[in-house]
Amino acid sequence: MKIEIANLGVIEKAEIDLKPLTVFIGGNGTGKTWTAYTLASILGEYGCERYWQAYLDKKTQQRYPIIDHAIEEFLQEGNVRIDLIDFAEEFIETYINDVSALAYTWMNRFLATDRVDFKKMKVSFDLAEAKPAILNNLKKDFVDQQLSFGTQSKDTLHILKELGDSKIYLYILSFSEENILKKLPRRAFEQILLKLIFRTIHRFFHLETYIFPTERTGVLPFFSSSTKIENYVDIENFDDIDENVKNLLSMKLSIPVQDLKLTLESIYIKTSSEREKEIQLYPEVLEYLKLAEILENDILGGKVNVENSSFDQEILYQPSENVKLEMTVSSSMVKELAPLVLCLRYFAVPNELLIIDEPEVNLHPAAQVQIIEFLAMLVQAGLKVLITTHSPYIIDHLSNLMKAAKYEDKESLKERFYLERTDAFIPQEKVSVYLFEDGTVKDILHEDGRIDWGTFGNVSDDISHIFP
Repeated sequence: MKIEIANLGVIEKAEIDLKPLTVFIGGNGTGKTWTAYTLASILGEYGCERYWQAYLDKKTQQRYPIIDHAIEEFLQEGNVRIDLIDFAEEFIETYINDVSALAYTWMNRFLATDRVDFKKMKVSFDLAEAKPAILNNLKKDFVDQQLSFGTQSKDTLHILKELGDSKIYLYILSFSEENILKKLPRRAFEQILLKLIFRTIHRFFHLETYIFPTERTGVLPFFSSSTKIENYVDIENFDDIDENVKNLLSMKLSIPVQDLKLTLESIYIKTSSEREKEIQLYPEVLEYLKLAEILENDILGGKVNVENSSFDQEILYQPSENVKLEMTVSSSMVKELAPLVLCLRYFAVPNELLIIDEPEVNLHPAAQVQIIEFLAMLVQAGLKVLITTHSPYIIDHLSNLMKAAKYEDKESLKERFYLERTDAFIPQEKVSVYLFEDGTVKDILHEDGRIDWGTFGNVSDDISHIFP
């Protein structure tokens, strides 16, 4: 998926080919995180939400006859079928670029800043090469939602899309005497239908987008222990609140941090039956559960569990059989990687995008090498990963993983690698690496698999020559 970006912070112009594993490197303040978050805002649910609201208010540049006619048909008949392949063939590139055209309107809120002007920002997508994969993603999605209306919720709006089917069905089941279509305002149904339809269309790109901001190590303890921030919101005497919690409550949080908070909170209410249903639909989920265990056993050296205790339901780290620790007293590496463990165990399904800002934070160099092997394994298992990094260990070892993927006898190589798994060997065609520097972005992954990471080497060279 090729993307052009202009006038985003310090970035004057950038061209990026988003691959299953995309890596952004560069110095501080070069625009890596802003670019990653901008793409997350467009490709994720946040951009979708703002787009369908703008479409409802007729504030988008584009209109889609397929959708407008479908809504009219539904309002007349109480049911409609939309062929998503027809929509995608004609409009999918137009659609995502129309979403991108609105991105400047939400970036201040998304990044929690009032001091940056995003009005000149431009983001455009070229889907010529990505379109076949996008159409294939369409068939892999499953949607089954119900919304109830009317007296005692006797009327139900259903939206259904089966696996392998390219059509989405919307229909009303009515068990009351009143005609719900005539009773509710037209705009109410338009709002509901547009939200459902555009959310399904948006999932052509990635079923969900999860962001792991660098703030995760500080946020996790507050939203994973028995003392949850919400417990403090209604306290009359604000001065009695713990100082750390008070600071977090008064902070203006970016959307990535808020999304992480909501993800952690939703773990407490997700049922095992919901995850079992996902396993039935997507057998790859079983692999994600195994990967969560590998992350625990081989990198974290302990288990991350959600448990019911005498205090409350909380996330705990268990380094040994008889020891359990709250996140507040767990190591920084545990706080760093626990959200990824939980995402794999409770939420991840194929074709989701994980955006991880500096996965090496708080990790020993050996663990940094392990984590790039692990991230490559996630990609090989059907997830998409975008990372920003300052780690030469990650970049150097990524080259090793791509070289190993070219060998026929991969088993003979695996003992040279930290996790000793051949599924960490990732083909080069699945990887892109970009250097952010001097207001632009440069592709630094060569055809032979070599990565030019002079941004790190220059520093090593400088300090080695301080004394002759």
